[in-house]
Amino acid sequence: MQLFEPLTDPLAVLPLPKKLYAYVGVSRNPGNRIRSLGFCFYLIAFFFLPKMYLGYDTIPQGFRSIAEGMFGFNTCIPLILLPFNMDQLQELFQGLTLCTKAVSVTEEYKQILIVLNSAIHKYTKHYLIFTIIIIIAMGSSTTVGILYIYNAKDPDEVVSYPLMMEHRMFALNVHHNLLHCFLHQILLLPAIFTLLIAFTAKAGTFFGSIRFCSTILEIITLKIVRLQYVNSTAEYTTQLREIIELHQLVIKCTKILQEILMNILLAQFTGCVLIWCFFLYCVMISGITAEGITVVAMLVSFSTETFIFCLLGNELTMKGGQISTAMYATNWYEQPVKIQKLIIPIVQQSQRRIGITAAKFYYIDVNRYGKAGSPTSIISSTNTFFVLRILPQNMKTAYSFYLLLKDIF
Repeated sequence: MQLFEPLTDPLAVLPLPKKLYAYVGVSRNPGNRIRSLGFCFYLIAFFFLPKMYLGYDTIPQGFRSIAEGMFGFNTCIPLILLPFNMDQLQELFQGLTLCTKAVSVTEEYKQILIVLNSAIHKYTKHYLIFTIIIIIAMGSSTTVGILYIYNAKDPDEVVSYPLMMEHRMFALNVHHNLLHCFLHQILLLPAIFTLLIAFTAKAGTFFGSIRFCSTILEIITLKIVRLQYVNSTAEYTTQLREIIELHQLVIKCTKILQEILMNILLAQFTGCVLIWCFFLYCVMISGITAEGITVVAMLVSFSTETFIFCLLGNELTMKGGQISTAMYATNWYEQPVKIQKLIIPIVQQSQRRIGITAAKFYYIDVNRYGKAGSPTSIISSTNTFFVLRILPQNMKTAYSFYLLLKDIF
């Protein structure tokens, strides 16, 4: 399978993310599903279980390992959930393909989708390459550090070797035995590779699907705006029926996407809040350490991915709301009653919010990420959890007085 081959069909729906997920076993092929189970069992045995049960030499090592585990678990959630939602995922791809065929009749709209597909393909490819470079850099720096420490130590000196992923590996003395340290690195390479592919496939599949739905809604808005320049009643009716069919199809796609994403996004937001709290606690207890740099890297990656979900969810909601505004701006009231009756359903449907949700609790948008006044935002939730569960009692009291004075003045 050639992951870096050029985009042969510019209208294909997410070909590279599909290939990446198929490589780690997320597909309808029974053989691939066996591969998925193999990857999952391997990750459990050599990544998650050692992090949870084998302990750590120092507190900073524990902080770093837990951050790595949270990041890995968030990446693996789609690998666990998507095999149970393959019918919905296939239906989503089929719906997006039908949208592509319906829109591609007009050359202008076809070019919009070609530009979109090319951008998604390029983004996924560059994202994969960038992540591979990061992993190679981490592996190279760790190897250089190990060799430097080994050559610089005295014959009888006991040293601690750095690890690419911080956790013990059963009977191996990974921190103090050079052979065991390199064996630990080799055993973790398949796990790191699996997480790398799953991380990129998750971003390409879900970011691309949300962006695709937003673009189709934008095209529908353009088609509605141009209705006012149609003079023929027959032509107006024909184009309106096409708009209604396309709108119903993209609404169906967004609902399927919401069903697929709701549990994944709930875990995403919960994990983002926890890793922020964990980072603050790590800094408060241990200060800035070498292990803390890894926690920062996990935090930045986790937060960036969550913010992109919020940004794309916000865009999807905005594009859906523009349809109602565009329809009201047309000369629909000058059309015969028969045509007006066709317009009513699309206006009613467009007035309902279109978006993605976290387990049907709340819609995902930029307010959920950074608006401090929102009780479900990342920053507000982190602030509340950190103050109520982590800070000592005297700091909680001082913070309570601060909030009281801030409200008064």
